[in-house]
Amino acid sequence: MIQLSKRAQNLKPSPTLFLVAKAKELAAQGHDVISLTVGEPDWPTFKGASDAGIEAIQKGITKYTPANGTVELRKSISEKLKSELGFDYSPKEITVASGAKYIIFSALQMICSPGDEVVIATPYWVSYPAMVELADGVPHIVECGEMENFKITPEKLEAAINAKTKGFLFCSPSNPTGLQYSADELKALAEVLRKHPHVVIISDDIYNRLVFDGSKVAPHILTVAPDLKDRTVLVNGGSKAYSMTGWRIGWASGPERLITAMADYQSQSTGSPSSISQHALLAAIKTSEADIKGCRG
Repeated sequence: MIQLSKRAQNLKPSPTLFLVAKAKELAAQGHDVISLTVGEPDWPTFKGASDAGIEAIQKGITKYTPANGTVELRKSISEKLKSELGFDYSPKEITVASGAKYIIFSALQMICSPGDEVVIATPYWVSYPAMVELADGVPHIVECGEMENFKITPEKLEAAINAKTKGFLFCSPSNPTGLQYSADELKALAEVLRKHPHVVIISDDIYNRLVFDGSKVAPHILTVAPDLKDRTVLVNGGSKAYSMTGWRIGWASGPERLITAMADYQSQSTGSPSSISQHALLAAIKTSEADIKGCRG
């Protein structure tokens, strides 16, 4: 009998994907199912991206790429970040991978040693704690209820950080609540984080373009605290703003040493992201501003 590792024995399946499969199973049986499970836009992938994916197949853009993504795509992401947040990231400070989820996974693998803690505020995306545990880390869950408007406060963040804390992982606009942190709230969190230079900030920005107040992007911790740039990892991808969930393509920007380690880890695990998806994402970044504006109403 095969003996599974402790990692395998302790592994929890994704509740989200389990429920997605269950919803599809019930629908296939003829039930009228409204699925409130996976975070997936209800509009199709934008035409510019879809056409580029077809073009990649037809033109033979189907071979391996560098493990951290093509230079052309990383340059385009760099320009996007400059336009949206005002920060300069070189292509060496950007890595592309098979989905933003894997970006977070690889970041945690590269910062956590056994016993290191990562602060996560509730409500949270269900995969965060499991990904920390798979990196041999310990999720430090901070309860944030209605009184806190379901957001972590500076006081609660301060109380959660200790000598074992290695990371602070948060998402704004939030999955699952949809709430976004204001500039003032982010400033207050930044004041706490400045006191603890050993803490890596992982900012999950996957929903940052899906805002409805007329802004191009949601407020960001680096725009109010640019001095934290050298220990902040920005996570994003094609899944939400471009409705490219099935294309599995995401990226990270951050300190070159950490980004290089993540890219090396990717090279030994997934190899390289799909060349077809990269070509489609490149087109999405270049052509989809009007599409995003239309979907936001």
